[in-house]
Amino acid sequence: MRRLRFHIRVQGEVDEAVRWYEEQSPGLGDDFYAKFSEAVAQVAGHPEGFAFWFRSQTIRRVKLKRFPYDLLFEIRPDAVRIVCLRHEKRHPSFGVGRK
Repeated sequence: MRRLRFHIRVQGEVDEAVRWYEEQSPGLGDDFYAKFSEAVAQVAGHPEGFAFWFRSQTIRRVKLKRFPYDLLFEIRPDAVRIVCLRHEKRHPSFGVGRK
């Protein structure tokens, strides 16, 4: 299991999505958060198993199950860094340039 680090904006992106889904239907926000947590666990367990995203040679992607979101991350020597939680309707380069 790899050590994880999160970009400072990721928590806000997660909170916003959970809030939106919870407003649509009670309990749906919890379902979203569970799928987000599953994706994070997949990344921590086997980050090399995911393809590179868009035209990047460093950023990789895992799709959340059931929800139209991608978790973008990069493998660094000291940890796996979660860069962005990106809705599929956003521009493909959204979040890729974060450092």
